[in-house]
Amino acid sequence: MKNSISIFIILVLFKSFIACNKKSKNNTDILSTTNPKYETYNYKGFTKEEIYNFHKHIFDGGKWTVYGDTERYFYLNFSEIKKHSRILRSNTPKILEETPRDDVKNFITSTDLKKGGGLSLNDYVQQVEVNGLIIVHKGKIVFEGYPRMFPTDLHITMIITQVFVSTSIAILEDRGLLDTSKPIDYYFGDLKGSGWEGIPVIDILNMSSGIEWPLVDNYKLNSNPIKGLATLKSVKPSRIEYQFSNADAAVLTLLVEKISGLTFRSFVEQEIWKKIGSEYSALLGIHTNGTSISHIDGMSTTLRDLARFGLTFTSSGRKSSSSIISDEHLFKIRDVNKNLKKSQNVGDMKYSSYQWDVYNDGDLYKGAHGGQGLYISPEKDLVIAFYGTANTNRESNELHIISRQLSKSGLFDLK
Repeated sequence: MKNSISIFIILVLFKSFIACNKKSKNNTDILSTTNPKYETYNYKGFTKEEIYNFHKHIFDGGKWTVYGDTERYFYLNFSEIKKHSRILRSNTPKILEETPRDDVKNFITSTDLKKGGGLSLNDYVQQVEVNGLIIVHKGKIVFEGYPRMFPTDLHITMIITQVFVSTSIAILEDRGLLDTSKPIDYYFGDLKGSGWEGIPVIDILNMSSGIEWPLVDNYKLNSNPIKGLATLKSVKPSRIEYQFSNADAAVLTLLVEKISGLTFRSFVEQEIWKKIGSEYSALLGIHTNGTSISHIDGMSTTLRDLARFGLTFTSSGRKSSSSIISDEHLFKIRDVNKNLKKSQNVGDMKYSSYQWDVYNDGDLYKGAHGGQGLYISPEKDLVIAFYGTANTNRESNELHIISRQLSKSGLFDLK
């Protein structure tokens, strides 16, 4: 009897295996059967021992913010540790043509970098703390490498997610459903009498709300997140100084939900993620009270899909029939409160607007903890997206500097 049961189980498993194989051959996620032209540098992933040690570290009460490979595992496996929801992919993924360029691959980095200066770009990503890098010019991939992640990995974006929040606000603004000149308490009555009262939405978008940081636990734990945010104090008048605050993105996320009537996850899925032609579904962290974590851990995406989002800000991307970035929105990013200087300028980076950092020529950048970044030059039709993890000495890559050098190098000037 036992032998019959064993044989039956084996047959069921075998049939399941065959069915899975047939299904995978018809999987609509497979965009092409040709060999990809990106480089993986023989990356093998984590060993069973490394995976066990990470989970034991978390089970024993350890934090993921310990840098090095332990933190990199968290970045690449967010769904194993944190509560999350799925943002479903597009039914018609956008094809990204691969046209590798040797002049980009062999671009020599600046010699004044803290680490890896003078190396070719191809050598830099292998020797410095880079998980993945993609460069897209005129809608075509000209460089793509994955030294410390797989191309299909969903990698945490952290506060890069904040520009998905500001893009959501802009979409509602374009539709006449939201006026960013109005104070935030116009939309949330519970913020009247709090430190937020009288602060225009535009000042919150520009990270000049004057509200204290870091974000207190009241927001995450309160069943009414707005009431939790109302406990935060104003430490200075709005619109006088750039001050990074996760609280700004948190209240803007709730504003998207208030105006649209959708959860932030649903809004991003419907109005952004599916429209950009995403190839894979993304993840979005959520608090125990159900609130979207758009301001800290944020979304997890493949590198190509992050680049697809960046493409919507370029000259070719905005010509698409499914474009989500209006000329008006791009103008506002570059034309709002230019006197609001960043407290720590990076080269010719001038100010913050709509959660973006903006350069004096109109290029956009959003960076995040550990070495994540999204650089966009709308006029050059250039997108540079990258992921990284700081090492145990807390050293991160400097691809934000290299991205700026690449944009100004002449390699991507439009003819």
